[in-house]
Amino acid sequence: MMNSENLNIDGLENVVKRLESIEERIALLESSNAQIRHALSPSRKVAGEDDSEFIDLKLSISAPFETKIGEYGLAWLGNIVLFFAIIFLWQYFNDAGKPLISAIVGALSVIGVFVMSFSFRKNFSYLSSIFNLFGYIILFYIILRLHYFTQNPFLNNQVLATFLLLIMCGVQLYFAIRNQSQILAGLAFIFLLITAFVSNQTHGFFLIVIATNGLVLYTFWKYNWWKAMIIILCLSFLTFLVWILKNPVSLIKTPGDLTYHYAFIYFSVTTAFYSLLALRKPNGGFPENVILSTILLAGNAYSILLLTLVIMHFPGSFVPFFIAISIFCITYSVILKIYSPWKYSPALFALFGFVSISLSVFGIYHFPDSFLLLICQSFLVLAIALWYRSQIITLMNTFLLLALILLYYKISGNLQAVNFSIPVVAFLSARIINWQKERLNIKTDFIRNIYLFILFFSALYATYHGLPKQYITVSWLCLAGIYFGLSILVKSIKYRWMAMANILVAAFYLFLIDLANIELVYRILIFLAFAITTIIISTYYVKKLKYNGNDKSTDDATDGIENKGQI
Repeated sequence: MMNSENLNIDGLENVVKRLESIEERIALLESSNAQIRHALSPSRKVAGEDDSEFIDLKLSISAPFETKIGEYGLAWLGNIVLFFAIIFLWQYFNDAGKPLISAIVGALSVIGVFVMSFSFRKNFSYLSSIFNLFGYIILFYIILRLHYFTQNPFLNNQVLATFLLLIMCGVQLYFAIRNQSQILAGLAFIFLLITAFVSNQTHGFFLIVIATNGLVLYTFWKYNWWKAMIIILCLSFLTFLVWILKNPVSLIKTPGDLTYHYAFIYFSVTTAFYSLLALRKPNGGFPENVILSTILLAGNAYSILLLTLVIMHFPGSFVPFFIAISIFCITYSVILKIYSPWKYSPALFALFGFVSISLSVFGIYHFPDSFLLLICQSFLVLAIALWYRSQIITLMNTFLLLALILLYYKISGNLQAVNFSIPVVAFLSARIINWQKERLNIKTDFIRNIYLFILFFSALYATYHGLPKQYITVSWLCLAGIYFGLSILVKSIKYRWMAMANILVAAFYLFLIDLANIELVYRILIFLAFAITTIIISTYYVKKLKYNGNDKSTDDATDGIENKGQI
């Protein structure tokens, strides 16, 4: 009995525990449902009551934009307004004939701005930097107006006023380097260019600009400040261009005046500074394309300056300039070939040197006498491109040669030495390019095909204008034979196609021109020569290509992959 009672009591306790746990679960579920209904209820909000979570969300979304405007935009706006206020106050006393008071007001204003910058440096760092920047701008403006651009100058000595501006820029550059501020340094460089421009002294102007560019390159070399370098490069060459345009030819009052000769030297020295960038090794502190971009920008700007200078002041005596440029560029390209970490740099300076040589040749011999030397120079450039292993030089030389040939045919086209030199140069160039394809890293036959195209048409042109009319067809048949011989020798199908094209041209000329113009004896000989040539070529195709099957095995397979030891 006792055991049965104990079992009943234990069962009741288990049931009670189960019921309690079920009640707890039901209570939790009801609580969750109530919270869900409360959240979804449209009547939860009372009219006029704000949702604090939604307000916080709106503030979090708009806070970054509002903060930027409040911190950055208003700081700039306030300083710009302050700058004009100080300038107008200074102008007021200066126009009133009180330059001393205006100078004192300007000095106190600058001191006040720098004091505010110093005071805000801990709690308002960005505002402090803006005050510091505008402090230098106001200081430069005040010192500039002590002598320049005013009817009541406080300083009558221009040299002293320019010296004060240079000192101010030097101090600013010192603090820029000390604080590692590229913006402040760039502003100091701009101030130096403005000082050079307003000085109105030729040598002083150029020396200040050259010194400024030297400092710019120093900061790039030491601190990688490439943005300031590119900006100052553009502004420097722009000031040079303005100087040339603003000084007319009448500036040279005597035959011995060397003003513009010195200008050429100053332009060249400034550009030579930037050419030193080709020796700068990459260090991860600047993008690698900065070197190439800067060199190209400096070269193009220098070309524009030189072209303007020559057209305006040296239209007939520019040869010494380009000879000096060519010597520097070729020599420097050799140095870069040995020491520069940038593979493209030797090719760029070599190309500029070759263009300068071409202009020198033109200046000495003029057109059309200079065409022979210029076309032969093209072959020399290609030979140098092999040493440089430069595909850039090869490609540019090809297009320059093509442009030169077209110019020659348009201007003259009557010099037999030039007419026969063009196909010779084109043939030798095509053979060298094919022979040294791997050295030049040329993947396709595009460049070689251009030379073969020039060879085909220039050879027709040279024989047409250089031989008597009764021998033209025969000469073109001889060219076809030469092409076929070359196709066998170097195992290239391209020369066979040129040979067949030559035969077609000769056939058209034979039936359209020779039949009506030449004597019967020459007509008979030409027809016999034509027949013999075509029959011989036909037998070649029958014996060597059709029956032996060598068209695929030798020509197509070896075209463009000719014997490497054979030119």
